[in-house]
Amino acid sequence: MKKTGLILGFVIVFALSIPKVAYANMAAPKDADIGSSVTFEKNEEISVISEVLDITVKGTKADIVATYKMRNTTSESVSTQSMFLSPNIETSGVQVVVNGKDTAFETESFALSYDTEIDTDDWQYAVLTNGESVSIDTERRVDSITFEMAFAPNEEYDVVVSYIYCLGGYPDYDFNAKDGRIEYYLAPAAMWKDFESLTINLYLDKDMPVISDSNLEFVKTGTRTYQFVSDTLPEDNLEIVIDENWYQNIFSTLRSPYLVMTLIMFSPFIIAAVVVVVIIICCLVKMKKRKKKPLE
Repeated sequence: MKKTGLILGFVIVFALSIPKVAYANMAAPKDADIGSSVTFEKNEEISVISEVLDITVKGTKADIVATYKMRNTTSESVSTQSMFLSPNIETSGVQVVVNGKDTAFETESFALSYDTEIDTDDWQYAVLTNGESVSIDTERRVDSITFEMAFAPNEEYDVVVSYIYCLGGYPDYDFNAKDGRIEYYLAPAAMWKDFESLTINLYLDKDMPVISDSNLEFVKTGTRTYQFVSDTLPEDNLEIVIDENWYQNIFSTLRSPYLVMTLIMFSPFIIAAVVVVVIIICCLVKMKKRKKKPLE
């Protein structure tokens, strides 16, 4: 999977009323080893009528709220185990609300392999290991939120997953290297029976108010607010890079702790350039004076 920005995804895994352990390949392995993977199968009962994703950036973190309107398209009751995946979840801020009720959930963290790929016919998410080794490289980490949903025949209701997302990139810096990266896994939602509508609302703060790069085309709707709307699920996962505006970048560069070292390093070239400019100016001045001097 491509790396990104600011992220995340939601997948329904077939479980029905069968215990979770009978479907170990459909959730993150309890004791993963190299080459392990998480496999999600196509769900033929539950449809996504709409997904509204609200991403509110606050400094080095973002509040992310994913609201899904779900429908059981069958005339039978369906119990479904769900796994929501995202990089960089701060698990202390997780909340899951199913049909208006707070719902119990479990969280786990895994370190990603570098050859992770998505196959939408049999969506797989490869992991290396879980546990303490996850902290070795947070840029290649995925976190999971697992919970249960139960639908009555033809029932429709909202499912809300909210959490605090830790921005990738360099959001703590006060100088020009600063940027924030957000990644959200959209691809797993292809495993629903249907997916009808997606709206992404992005709210940036004053420290990084600009989208410098995004694989989806956002429209600016207000001061530091952007929106993406689609009646189809994008093929790629959401990847956003946010940054300072042009004048913030100038002041950040002046505050950079590397500015003095950089100036010293390039001082010979700077001095040489100044000397050349001075010489050129002197020559132009002399030529101008000669032209103005009257002939004897």
